[in-house]
Amino acid sequence: MDSALLNAVLEHVDQGILMVDANGYVAVCNQRAMDLLGLPRELMRSNPSFEAVKRWQMEQGEFGTVTEELLRAIKYEGINVEILDYERQRPDGTVLEARTNRLPNGGMVRTFTDITVRKAAENAIRVSEERLRLALQASRMAAWELDLETLWVDRSENSMALLGIGSGPASDFIDRVHPDDRQMVQAFWKTVISEGSGAVEVRYRSPNGSHTWFAVRAERKDRNRLIGLTFDIADRKAAEEAIWRTANHDPLTGLANRALFQARLDEALKSAAAAGTGVGLLLLDLDDFKDVNDTLGHAVGDLLLRETAFRLRSFIGPSDTVARLGGDEFAVILADIPAGGAAMAMATEIAEGLRAPFQHEGRALSTTVSIGLATFPEHHRDPEELMKDADIALYRAKEQGRSQAVVYTSAARKTMEHRVTLAHDVREGLAARQFVPHYQPKVSLVTGRIVGFEALARWQHPTKGLLTPDYFGSMFAEPAISMALGEQMIRQVAADVRSWLDQGLECGRVAVNLSSAEISDPRLADRIIRILDDARVPAAHFEVEVTETAFLGRRTATASLILNMLHQAGISIALDDFGTGFASLLHLKQFPVDHNKIDQSFVRNLISDDSDAAIVAAIVSLGHAMGMHTTAEGVESSQQAARLREAGCDSAQGYFYAKPLQGEAVPTTIRSWSSAG
Repeated sequence: MDSALLNAVLEHVDQGILMVDANGYVAVCNQRAMDLLGLPRELMRSNPSFEAVKRWQMEQGEFGTVTEELLRAIKYEGINVEILDYERQRPDGTVLEARTNRLPNGGMVRTFTDITVRKAAENAIRVSEERLRLALQASRMAAWELDLETLWVDRSENSMALLGIGSGPASDFIDRVHPDDRQMVQAFWKTVISEGSGAVEVRYRSPNGSHTWFAVRAERKDRNRLIGLTFDIADRKAAEEAIWRTANHDPLTGLANRALFQARLDEALKSAAAAGTGVGLLLLDLDDFKDVNDTLGHAVGDLLLRETAFRLRSFIGPSDTVARLGGDEFAVILADIPAGGAAMAMATEIAEGLRAPFQHEGRALSTTVSIGLATFPEHHRDPEELMKDADIALYRAKEQGRSQAVVYTSAARKTMEHRVTLAHDVREGLAARQFVPHYQPKVSLVTGRIVGFEALARWQHPTKGLLTPDYFGSMFAEPAISMALGEQMIRQVAADVRSWLDQGLECGRVAVNLSSAEISDPRLADRIIRILDDARVPAAHFEVEVTETAFLGRRTATASLILNMLHQAGISIALDDFGTGFASLLHLKQFPVDHNKIDQSFVRNLISDDSDAAIVAAIVSLGHAMGMHTTAEGVESSQQAARLREAGCDSAQGYFYAKPLQGEAVPTTIRSWSSAG
């Protein structure tokens, strides 16, 4: 080739070219080489030795730290020069690629290429890949690519640690998916192929053998290729589970709460209707649970609730549900039962199981439970109506003495509906002030004079006329109604007594009956005393009557407090219907009872039944011995009155003397009675 043409080629190529002859001298060095290596033109025109060039470069600090490898790269040993390719970075930041080739005559040719841009790009790619790797690792995520023809999946490096599998057939992943979720994966592939993208969440057997949750997202890039990400969502699922449990479970017992219970009941009824099976619904109340809280504290009450929950769980199957609806109210759903009889058997078993005591700090605690039972299809299909059925049955269980299971009946629903209607009517009657006291005189068996009255509640109904407690007495068990009625009665009695006193009449003590609901209210004594003060009625003209049940159960402490406050205020305390309940002589000793009333059931057959006569004589004798005034109720004949007088009874009341009177009739009755002597 012509030397001029050769020089032209050498000066226009993008590579730096340096040729050394067999004697070790630079034979060729193009301008590109001098530019890339920073070699001075003066040095290169003198045809320096290769060693001289390298020495100059070293003096200029071209190579930075000199290493053995670098020395081998720059050393020239004639025919023995090594063929060595290397990369190095010049002080100005330029990155050069050097390639060395031996010539047949013993010389060598070394080319230099500026790869700064390429290295920067490679480095950027490497940094990006490292960032992606770290991101995938930090986010517990693996990238993959699926060949739809071969079903081969190329997976990112971290997939082995994350998924327990590397690149391989798609079946490797599917085999580790929970069996119940594999159909979802197949449907996911089809969605991505047909629609271009998709996502799915599945349970997956992790490398340590436990099941965790993964989400998979993919896109179709072309006809035969899907790309996607698989990432760990176990923490998110755990958080969702925790939120769901908080929203659907009782925090104290861990049982289903009312919301989850309602959903499970709906589901059970739908399933049973489709399968032709039955559902049993049990509503449970712990009997006298308030006693535990009041006497032993709420911490012990909570322990009892947790123990109850634990025992209830032991009775049910995997498809059944136990829930705490609130307070001491629990519910059990028995799913897919064959018949109502099976539910009743379970209810009886539960009642027996909960009756067994449990130990707390060396002390045996026990409770009983009342259970209301309703079943599908025997009763209602609608969840709300079935709940009403079970609630009605529960009310009947409590009404019949508690500690038992009662099955719903349509007759019980009618009774309850009547009760609800009655409660509504009574509330309206209270608002319209239709309830008034009627007064039955109490007469001294010694003087025959009126010594007091008992105020009896009557309902002046706008359409039914005058109604006695035989009609509305069941409402005394409703705390709100009972207390409202009681206060209305006390206020009217106080107003009537004040009116009689203003007329100069001696009415004695006027007694008002207190219901169990009223005697459970710690504020009752203060309220009565305030009403009397407002009406300017002396305490000596007022009396309260309580039945023996006021001394029993959780009301005992509150009743004691109320009665003592009233007694200290000068208000007389009468024990009504003595001998018919569960009071003991100890109660008569413990409570400030001033007046003992003999129940009419003993008076009715006083003349013909020696046992009743003996009981009456014993009660009178006991009352006198304890300094109590004794009154006999239900006296209907002169013979009864005479026998009571002989027994030493102080006073009597009943139809023999007078029926209950309207308040307006009392003044006339007192005056005429007084004049009659």
